[in-house]
Amino acid sequence: MEKNVTAKNIAQRLGISAASVSVALSGKPGVSERTRLQVLSAAQELGYCPPRSAEPVRKPLCFLIYADQSVGIAQETTFYTFVLKGVEDAAKELGYHILIRYYYAGLSFRSQMSDILDEISGLLILGTDLTSSRNGAGQELTDWARYKIPVVIIDNFIFSAYVDCVGNENLYGAKSAMSYLIDRGHRSFGYLRAKQRITNFDDREHGLRMALREHLGDGGAESMEIVHVDISAEKAYRDIGVWIAAKKALPSALFAENDVIAAAAIRALHAAGKRVPEDVSVMGFDDLPLCEMLDPTITTVHSFKEKLGTEAVRLLHQRILRGEDVQSAQAAGVMKLSMSTRLVERSSVAAPHSKSGLGRTATESANAH
Repeated sequence: MEKNVTAKNIAQRLGISAASVSVALSGKPGVSERTRLQVLSAAQELGYCPPRSAEPVRKPLCFLIYADQSVGIAQETTFYTFVLKGVEDAAKELGYHILIRYYYAGLSFRSQMSDILDEISGLLILGTDLTSSRNGAGQELTDWARYKIPVVIIDNFIFSAYVDCVGNENLYGAKSAMSYLIDRGHRSFGYLRAKQRITNFDDREHGLRMALREHLGDGGAESMEIVHVDISAEKAYRDIGVWIAAKKALPSALFAENDVIAAAAIRALHAAGKRVPEDVSVMGFDDLPLCEMLDPTITTVHSFKEKLGTEAVRLLHQRILRGEDVQSAQAAGVMKLSMSTRLVERSSVAAPHSKSGLGRTATESANAH
């Protein structure tokens, strides 16, 4: 039978007192940072598990979903559920409970946050909808001087000069996606651009334009038609359907700002009798589960959603162990952790059809043969 590892075993391994080990494991002050890290390392190596019957020593962490109704992206996609899973897994491993709360733009900070700030160890803000350009939306939330606890923003780098941030490489992910389409032979593009703007989308647009310029020269961006679509699936489907109906010939490839829009595009193309990818290729972004549920499956850019959550919790945990709040973290140097993305090839992208086939319906193409 496997022996349970105790604080005494860790103390014997390191040659220190069991009391020092207990303090280090609890996260309380009283031991040096070097000793704390040695204890945590030895505990992991020996397979130490806190007693299941013990009450959590630490205050919970708060996972705060910033929701701007004029944007709605945090709630419209399932993206945040994967981030939350990563948060919960890492928090459980480190001995924290998670308190989940929404913060609604337009309502006062006091009414939404004053009851919890003294009850939590640290704050994780899902900042997908946060921007600095929406007339002060979220201004109270981002008044960093008010926080006496550490804060990490997830999925947004806009405040990376002031607070720790963890996010994906949206710019280079989109750049790699456009480069892939160009490498497959595409030279005419439709950019399904969300009407609701967030910093992640702006970075993706920048990446597309970088790729076009690098591969096709200064005039490369002229080969990309911008199509403004809503972020919600049904409205995006209608917006894309109206655009398709007005076109005599479609671009050979579409880049959708995210997978929800990509799925709406495939649905609208099928409704118009267009084949994907034979007539039009479609590229998404995020790699949500729906990408593998559609026919064709969606070629997309994979973003590491759960990893955003786990890395954010680990970063926050280190700040808590050091006793650092937002202001002391600024003095020590804020962290910006950027997760690399990767292209996932599936079946919604192919080399472009012959020019004579562009714009044909499936029925027209069949009759041509």
